[in-house]
Amino acid sequence: MKSKRLSVLVVFAVGILTLLAAAAWGIQTTAIGEGRSRQEAINNGLRTAVEQALGTMMSSYTAVKDGKLLQDKITSASAGYVKNYDVLAEGKDPVSETYRVKLNVNIDDAKLKGSVEEFMKDPQAMATFTQTKFDDKKVVVVYMPRTGLDLPYDSKAVQTIMDLIQDKLAGYAFRVFLPSELKRIRGRSAEMVVDEETAIDIARQEAGDAMVAVGFDAGKKPTEDGYQLLYVTLTIKAFDPTTGELFANVQDRDKTIARGGDYALQDGLAQAAIKVGPRTVDRLTAKIVERFSTVRQKFVVLILRNIGAKTQTKVEQILEDIGWKFKIARQTGKYLEVEIFSEADPTTVRKTFRDAVGKANLDLTAAEMAGSRVTFDGKETGGY
Repeated sequence: MKSKRLSVLVVFAVGILTLLAAAAWGIQTTAIGEGRSRQEAINNGLRTAVEQALGTMMSSYTAVKDGKLLQDKITSASAGYVKNYDVLAEGKDPVSETYRVKLNVNIDDAKLKGSVEEFMKDPQAMATFTQTKFDDKKVVVVYMPRTGLDLPYDSKAVQTIMDLIQDKLAGYAFRVFLPSELKRIRGRSAEMVVDEETAIDIARQEAGDAMVAVGFDAGKKPTEDGYQLLYVTLTIKAFDPTTGELFANVQDRDKTIARGGDYALQDGLAQAAIKVGPRTVDRLTAKIVERFSTVRQKFVVLILRNIGAKTQTKVEQILEDIGWKFKIARQTGKYLEVEIFSEADPTTVRKTFRDAVGKANLDLTAAEMAGSRVTFDGKETGGY
């Protein structure tokens, strides 16, 4: 009987020691980091390790404020959660000239969880977090009538919706560009938004991270007592300008009653916008915040125009020789669109590809770079 009790105590003690050891050592994970220098690659690897543990993407950037250079906030924050790390493998790509390291990282699990709990309880910390996370993200908002029932942009109801969108996104520190701002920058061309493709193209040219298209239509029906029953439908879509992907599509309807007369109708529609707007804009904002808070594989879109089938084959071989993982997103005639999955920034991808194309004696010219879209032009004409 005593031996059984002793065995139970030994097993219990071993279990406690195991838990203590796990708490002391934290979370073990491996991560890959790339950068222009060895230290930058290590910093990126540490950030990736913390992101994996946290399950949330953290935006990394450098900014100047009050005359002082603020170091990469996320790298420094990530370093605070790292107990230690070992470099398992490292090397420099002779073609892209980027460093790549594989790390074994030991993360302070208790500290990470404590920070998350503190963040959830502290409104000021949440505000700081959202500003750190989203203040380098630009959202381009356009008003795009979809039917003959859509209200004009300068109507009181539409302006109410635009104000709601701006206030909500600005509350998360997004930089919001409304049609009025686009018109000031681009002139009347900003008023010529008639379809989603044109709107996405405008967002690309303005280096937007998201494009939001708003449609607001209304109808009226007279009542027996001389009033007007107003029906409104608010539709808001959000697109990724880089790929054209639709990642949010929210719609809501409501109705209200108003007296006859132009002013009364305008006021009634504005009241309907106040009713339908907040809940619709809240759903849109939640999807945009989720979009920029979720871990997604980084990629650069490489576009090649005016190149024939043989050149397209050579381009694919060049990408394989560089060592990039890639996916053909679109291929039509003399047009090729490739998604390149790499931690390298678009400028580095552009330079690396340009140099490789030069060595292969392909007649391609770097034509344009907008955000994560890099475009090269060939000289073969005929077809698309």
